Amino acid sequence: MSVAVWRWLVAVLVIANTFALVIYLRGDVRPDPPAPAVPALPAEWPRLVMAAEAPETADDSGSEEECFSIGPLPSLLAQQRAEDRLRLVADRIRTRQTVSERDRGWWVYLAAGSRGRALDLTRQLAESGLEDFFVVTRGDMENVVSVGLFENIDNARARQRQVREAGFNAQMEIRRESTPQFWVDYEVDPELEAPWRFVIEASPNAQHRAIPCFGDGEAFS
Repeated sequence: MSVAVWRWLVAVLVIANTFALVIYLRGDVRPDPPAPAVPALPAEWPRLVMAAEAPETADDSGSEEECFSIGPLPSLLAQQRAEDRLRLVADRIRTRQTVSERDRGWWVYLAAGSRGRALDLTRQLAESGLEDFFVVTRGDMENVVSVGLFENIDNARARQRQVREAGFNAQMEIRRESTPQFWVDYEVDPELEAPWRFVIEASPNAQHRAIPCFGDGEAFS
């Protein structure tokens, strides 16, 4: 072959290799098929939230208030003094009063329908040698003749028996009285020391105990 033919063959081969290289580098690129549409989830279903998407929350690690009650206190004056002491550190204070029924003992008495009848009974008691009696002049037991009030039921029964042996229809019943009781409730920061021990020392029958904190609708002073 002549030199011209060889040159022509070499040129053809170079062109063919260059074209093949271009085809190889590009490859057979085809667009991906479209993804199938995903139906929307119902609105009532919970939505999954990743940790990174979660909203930040406020730090509630701070200390919460604590509430306590002191009582029963024996008088309104003791309640006022306790309130004055606690107000130095308490955020809120609530005072309240309750009524307690307590037994006074066993009462031995003679029933009488009128003041005149009661006076007749006292004269007869004196003539029989019995002492320690008086006429009740007020209240729901007015005109009753009392012949004794005892803390011990055995002593009350002995007195009833003595008066009956003297010829009188002595009755016996337990006596109760209503006693007011006073309380002070307060709310305080747990990091503060409330002077409640001074209140307890001044009122030995009072106690200091934790209670649920006051509701928003409850009154406090």
